Parts: sequence; structure tokens; C-alpha cells
Amino acid sequence: MKKNPTIQDVAKLAGVSKSTVSKYLNNTPYVSPATKRKIENAIEELKYHPSSLARGLVSKSIKLIALVISDVELLINSNLIKSIENEANLHGFDIVLVNTNDEKHHEQNLNAILTERYQHVDGLILANVRENGVDLSELKKSFEHIVLVHRYIPNNLVDYAVVDNYIGGRLVAEYLLRMGHKKVAAISGPKEIYPYRDRIKGFKDVIQGYKEHIELEIIESGSNLEHGYQATEKLMTSTKPPTAIFATSDMLAFGVMDAAKDYGWKIPNELSIIGFDNIFFSRLARVPLTTIDAQLSSLGKKSVELLIQRMENKTQDLQQIMLHPTLVVRESCRDLNL
Repeated sequence: MKKNPTIQDVAKLAGVSKSTVSKYLNNTPYVSPATKRKIENAIEELKYHPSSLARGLVSKSIKLIALVISDVELLINSNLIKSIENEANLHGFDIVLVNTNDEKHHEQNLNAILTERYQHVDGLILANVRENGVDLSELKKSFEHIVLVHRYIPNNLVDYAVVDNYIGGRLVAEYLLRMGHKKVAAISGPKEIYPYRDRIKGFKDVIQGYKEHIELEIIESGSNLEHGYQATEKLMTSTKPPTAIFATSDMLAFGVMDAAKDYGWKIPNELSIIGFDNIFFSRLARVPLTTIDAQLSSLGKKSVELLIQRMENKTQDLQQIMLHPTLVVRESCRDLNL
């Protein structure tokens, strides 16, 4: 089998050093016109196609970012991936996707996986972290530039861009109380994932601090549609079913809607539903979903900006940014005051 030509082959044929060829490939100044012609002739004769690794020998950058996500099937990750990839491309970077399938043992092995397979990338964006998952201190020993997005864990090691999930939870509770609901429930994702924990805390703080007694039930669940369905069955077949359910993600809310359809609970006349994230499909649900906008597009853009600032040594201080969420009112909640 014929071997593909390498940068060393080009350098040898052109009679120059490998670093000079790399400078030429990276369009670095101080390569003389005569030397450029030698390199170009050698490239043409060998039919050499430079790889990203070859282009990075001098610049120390191959213009590649590893994006680690929790699960490709979660629709929220589609929004994040698109936003991050678009912003990265604007800065001349490509994205390589790493999926942990939202499993803790994959996160715990992430450092070894990334170090073995992706040591050459310019930086990492992690959208998958959970408590007792990836060891950030160990990961920092292997990768200098790391940014967390959407999911995060409190730390003093790496930058992150997240929405203020606590405020989002408060917005949900305040809205349901204004709508006159006295029996409410919340379906939380795994508590080891901080955004779910923060959303529930904000929700509970408002409900428990309200001037009137409000019946409140909280179920910890998983994070997908089926988990939302199962939690809804449990809530709605109890002796005191709620009039409103706060699903701490839109995916969980879709599971609530599926259960309501199968059991004949009318939305919003018999059951009000509010989600969190404002993914694209929330507006296209069988009943358009009232939800909290988690600023996913802005988070994706900001995460790339933070990473590039680190790469270019434009900041020394930690940049840990929380964007403000907003309530998006659609048709899935009923005003009981009317």
C-alpha cells in the first residue's frame, strides 16, 4: 500500500526544515518567496494534503474543540450543539463530539478517555458534569483550557456559563401561585446534577415562604421522557393529585404530556404543566408548553467565547457567568382565578 506523504517528506524534498514547512502551512510571516516556491513545488509533486495536526505544529493549535455532552438523544443537547458549533466555526474552530450517555461511570472515566483519544484538542467544553462525576482537578492536569456549560458543579478551577437555575425555579413557583394553584408538584431530575437541584430549591423556597399553605409534592426522577411519564402516573393517581406540575426540564414535561394523553387528563383544564429549558420543540408540543427559557443559544455562544479567551490568554480571573432566565407563557397552564 502506498504511504501518504508527510510533512517530513515535503521538508526533505524542498530542502528545508519541518518547522519552515509548518510556518508556510500556517501562513506565518518570514518565509521567503524563494522558500515558499520550493515548498509549493514539493507539495504539488508529492500531492501532499496537510492535516490539522501538521498545521498545528507551529501554532500549537489545530483549531479543534472537544464538546462533551450527556446524551445525544436529549433534545436540549441538540440546541447546545448547534449553538456551540456555529460560534466555534465563526472563530475558525471545528467541534469533535464526545457522548457519555448520561452515565456516571462514563463521566468518572472521562479523563482517561479524553487523554487517550483527544489530547491534541485545543480545549474542552463540558455540558455533562454532575457531582461525583468527572474529576475536574485531574482533568486540568491534562487539559489547560476547560469551560463548563449548562450543567456545572461549584468549583474554583474552571470557567462556566450557565443560566441561574435557582431564579428559574422561583419564576415557576411565582407564576403558578399567581394563577391560583394550591396543590402543586415538581418532578426533579437526578439531584447529583446541580441545575435540577437549584431549580427545585428556588421552587420550594417560594412555595414554602408563601403567605398561604400550599400542598407541595416533589418526586426525584431521571431526565428523559419516560421518567416524566412514570412520575406523572404516581402523582396523578394519588389521593390528592396536583392541579399543576413543574417538570424541571422540557423533556420531563413531554413525558407529563404523554401520560396526560394516555390517561385522559385534559391540559390545561385538569392539569397545568410548566417546563424548563425552552427547547425548540416546546412550542410545537400537542399543547404549546409554558416553560423557562434557559438561554441555550446564549450559553453556547458564551462558552466558546470563554474558551477562546483562555486560549488567547486574555483573562486570568475565573469567569463564572450566570445568565438570567425568563418565563415563556404559552398554553399549558390554566389560570384558576378566572
